[in-house]
Amino acid sequence: MLALWFGALGSFIALQAVPRHALSSRRPSALLALRNLAPAAAIGAVQGLLVAGVVQLAADYDWGSWSLFAVLAVVAGVAFAAVNQALVAVFGGAGRWVSGIIGVLAIATGVVSTVPGVLASVAALMPTHPAYTAMLAALTEAGGVGAGVVGLLVWAGLALIATIIVVARRRTTSARALLTVPAAA
Repeated sequence: MLALWFGALGSFIALQAVPRHALSSRRPSALLALRNLAPAAAIGAVQGLLVAGVVQLAADYDWGSWSLFAVLAVVAGVAFAAVNQALVAVFGGAGRWVSGIIGVLAIATGVVSTVPGVLASVAALMPTHPAYTAMLAALTEAGGVGAGVVGLLVWAGLALIATIIVVARRRTTSARALLTVPAAA
């Protein structure tokens, strides 16, 4: 889960969350947002398959458990790409810092057994929690695959809506801004 989260963060260090040509494009805002998400989503899906492959090499799970884990890893990679796109679209460069903090909190709450209740409560609300729950349930007797998938889909949907709103807002400008554009020499 952590590899997928930080992989999605890395994708939006290299890729743009909102297209530069949003103001001049004739395409719908949703299409512009999806077109900028597509490369990161593809990278996230490939990362999910790679993570699943490494897990299988390390632990040799049965085919059914591993294939469910692989599908969940792909879904998580795509959902994390959408969430990181939204963070960067909404907060700009600070969105990468927010993403890094989410990753650090996920590490802290997943590794340390004596996590304060407040941090555990915050961790349960983060986008990484449904992926962790679903992946753990796929490989163990713990339940929660369905809830984890629904959580990932909700996070991805909310992230896509936020990105579409940001793209739509970038497609508007004021008359004053148009008048202050320097004329070409």
